[in-house]
Amino acid sequence: MSPGSRHARLRRKPQPVSVRDLALQVLVGVHSRGAFSDKLAESFAERHALERRDRALLNELVKGTLRRRGTLDAVLAGYVHAGLDTLPAWIQNTLRLGAYQLLYLDRVPAHAAVSESVSLARKYGHPGTAGLVNSVLRRLAEQPREAVLAELAGPDPAGAGIAALSALTSHPQWLLERWLASYPREEVLQLTEANNRTARVGLRANRLRLDARELIKRLAAAGVEAAPGRWSPSSVYIEGEVDLAELPGLASGDCTVQDESETLVGLLLAPRPGERVLDLCAAPGGKTGHLAELMGDRGELVAVDKQPARVRVLREGVERLHLRCVQVVEGDAAALVWERPFDRVLVDAPCSGLGVLARRADARWRKKPEILATMSLVQSGLLAAGARAVRPGGVLVYSVCTFEPEETADRVRSFLAEHADFRLADARPLLPAGVVSPEGFLLCLPHVHGTDGAFAARFERSGGEAGGAAPTAGETA
Repeated sequence: MSPGSRHARLRRKPQPVSVRDLALQVLVGVHSRGAFSDKLAESFAERHALERRDRALLNELVKGTLRRRGTLDAVLAGYVHAGLDTLPAWIQNTLRLGAYQLLYLDRVPAHAAVSESVSLARKYGHPGTAGLVNSVLRRLAEQPREAVLAELAGPDPAGAGIAALSALTSHPQWLLERWLASYPREEVLQLTEANNRTARVGLRANRLRLDARELIKRLAAAGVEAAPGRWSPSSVYIEGEVDLAELPGLASGDCTVQDESETLVGLLLAPRPGERVLDLCAAPGGKTGHLAELMGDRGELVAVDKQPARVRVLREGVERLHLRCVQVVEGDAAALVWERPFDRVLVDAPCSGLGVLARRADARWRKKPEILATMSLVQSGLLAAGARAVRPGGVLVYSVCTFEPEETADRVRSFLAEHADFRLADARPLLPAGVVSPEGFLLCLPHVHGTDGAFAARFERSGGEAGGAAPTAGETA
């Protein structure tokens, strides 16, 4: 090769990347090795320096295909007679990706969805699989989408069996069976519909710098439309699509990405300036930052996590908010021993995550029923550790992003039975009545409150100086 030709090759511009190709790679990563779709999609977007529009399309294709996977598989089963699961993972997910565009995306022309899917099948398969993808998607494209989806329900949608209901709602059968045993059928359908919507991006205004109204004004000045939250005075929701990397005020610490339901947990703990507060399982740090803000950045807030990577994220969040009262500790929250007790302790425990299925598109397919028993044991251990750390008269709050009984009300009853020096405190003086259950818990349901699913209980320890009635939600904002 001549020097001239070598230099010409070096000057050649890189070929533009196909967003659908990246989406397929993410889907296969989730399918074949259990990768987390959000992290993998974000790494691809960074590696290929995708522009805002392409990032949005990548997220839509990945999350939408994963959310609707159950429905897509049921539809495709009628076209792939040998069985979808007999095909290689690349071809299975090429078909899902193409079918999602045909059935759910109005702005994607049918011919584009078919032709690009065929190109992907040719790249990651062979002429035979490309022909199969072409045949299946062309036949699907010829059918009215409403008719295709209606056919899944059969002649009696209201009385559809569990298999048909799973196909209609794109939720695993075991999860539907659980919910149908606890909720009316119509409410379960409303819950699954909420889980299949695109989750809204929530922001929490940093009360050390500004309030929600001022945050909305600053976002508007930067061309970002936002609306106030319904339940928390410091919460706002972004309207439409936005690239968080370019969101004004986020990098400087004016706001934090946090769903409204999570913000309510901080209001339930209601820490005061000057107090000594412990946040167990603190990473990635959203609740830690809120607690420090509620304390006016005065006092001592110890934030604990045991995974080094998560601890790094936690420290970065503390630095971004310029907080001085936070001390980050790397360690096992269930095993740490403290020289002095704390006035207030938050146990934001690991859980099944079944309350945030709209936000974590791949979670419904990764979770199995056994996770509830596993998480219950972990939660009990962390609650016991939190109880040991609370001073007499102090406050303990337990929170999870789920509403399953084994992780919520059952944990509360078990904890109270084993800790006679704690009593359950009613959340009503601290939170809006609409998010408090009859038992006095914080309870957010996606289809009722328009938030992520969340649960929290507040306990007060007997003896010593009482924790006292904290300011109401409006007063702490």
